[in-house]
Amino acid sequence: MNNCSKHFVVGGMQPLTMIDFPGKLATVLFAQGCNLRCRFCYNQSLLPAASSETLGWQAIIEFLRDRQGFVEGVVFSGGEPCMQPALLSALAEVKELGFATALHTNGYYPDIVHKALQNKLLDSIAVDVKGDLSNYKAITGSTADNKLFSDLIAGIVASGIEHEFRTTVHKKIVSEAEILQIARWLSASGVKKYVLQKFQFGQALDVRLEASAGIGLTESSIIKIRDMFSHFEVRGDQGLGSNYLKKAA
Repeated sequence: MNNCSKHFVVGGMQPLTMIDFPGKLATVLFAQGCNLRCRFCYNQSLLPAASSETLGWQAIIEFLRDRQGFVEGVVFSGGEPCMQPALLSALAEVKELGFATALHTNGYYPDIVHKALQNKLLDSIAVDVKGDLSNYKAITGSTADNKLFSDLIAGIVASGIEHEFRTTVHKKIVSEAEILQIARWLSASGVKKYVLQKFQFGQALDVRLEASAGIGLTESSIIKIRDMFSHFEVRGDQGLGSNYLKKAA
């Protein structure tokens, strides 16, 4: 075992998913610890850097070995995986087992992402865009650096890696105008896929956030956003008509 990767701290695992790694049957590893405190976060047990409920890395590797040839990919999610110094070695060890790898990140660690891309340790990446960067403090408790995010996006786009950028939608967190502004920024930066996610009610860090029936965007805005990207998706809003989500040929 890589002496560094064994220190990667995993707070939970989803053995099988067909959602979190596009086109692949995957296992999701939830990294322990996060640098943000997003109001809509529903993984509160993963926020502290330490927990008594973490999984041993050796047990995870043995689990993956048993599923070689069945599971196709491993997703490093969180929490925030890039907080952990052992992430790169953990990715390398999983790649050595023959799995495709994906990373879910909040975008605050572009240097780590760039190193992973340079060393061919990733096959897919998803980046959360919490809202307009000027409003990050109110959403996450931390400010956001426009240059760092721009550099991150540029590196991902230039790498040619499969990617998606995504925003969780709640009317008290991000407005329709802000979502359109985010979409224009990402599209102008060369991003190919943008995803809007419906807020998950029930376990949010901010208990004042009420349930919502859907993402609450007008059909006009959905069509505008759809036409900015090669791939556009809305997750969790079953009431949204699929006819205007499909990009015209």
